[in-house]
Amino acid sequence: MKKNIHKNVGKLIYHKKYNAKDVVNIMIRLGMKKGSTVCIHASMKEFYNYNGTAEELIREIQHVLTPEGTLMMPAYPDIVNKDLSQYIFNPETDKTAAGYLAETFRKSPDVIRSINVQHSVCAWGKHAEWLTKDHQYGKNCWDEYSPYFRMTQIGALVFDLGMPDFFIGTFDHCVEAILYKEHPYWKQFLSKEQTYQYYDKNGNICHYTCLTGDIDCRSREKKLTRHFSHDIYKKEKLSNLHIKVFHAAPCLDIMLKLGRKGITMYYVPSPNKYTF
Repeated sequence: MKKNIHKNVGKLIYHKKYNAKDVVNIMIRLGMKKGSTVCIHASMKEFYNYNGTAEELIREIQHVLTPEGTLMMPAYPDIVNKDLSQYIFNPETDKTAAGYLAETFRKSPDVIRSINVQHSVCAWGKHAEWLTKDHQYGKNCWDEYSPYFRMTQIGALVFDLGMPDFFIGTFDHCVEAILYKEHPYWKQFLSKEQTYQYYDKNGNICHYTCLTGDIDCRSREKKLTRHFSHDIYKKEKLSNLHIKVFHAAPCLDIMLKLGRKGITMYYVPSPNKYTF
């Protein structure tokens, strides 16, 4: 409801039209180039002044990256209200709940998908196989086996298109995925084992077990973005559309340093009761 209200009010204020090339030109200005590894989080509900299609935007981005680059988007399935003891994830056919652009990308040629029920990722390009191939082997879905952590090791750029002002990107959860081994505050985020089922390429039912959380989490990501300098975090606006970029590796390094000091995006659970 909030998104619909925001959209209807925005339509009264913003009228400038734009197309896929306009979006991509800003992404280039913010650092995207041939050979880049790019992860995109997008809300196409905010593209209400956009003249074009999701397919056109994806093609324009791939044209800039070329096959020497890599494009990633979230591809987690909708498991809300599903009985996980019965649910079997099908990476080939299950729709993503990450929005229309991500779902369009999932169905695009030469895109491959990681096996992970909580935070599956789709990828295309040079590093796609390496990024996605081991996701089910991690002790949690954001650790060293995950595409979200691995992309930080190859200098990925994380673009948010039309996402809320406070949103960083799923890679910010790599903080708890790493620090849970070091401190009791972070350990509570990954305190429960969960087994997930999936179909492999031959249609066999397989499973993996990883750590997950069972606590109420609430966050204000702006508590972290204020620590990001302009060379690793930039934003522009195209008509109504907010476009942000994060340099994943230095941003994660800062978030880890802050996390070890008890400075986090989470206000629930509060870190104030802990000594760091």
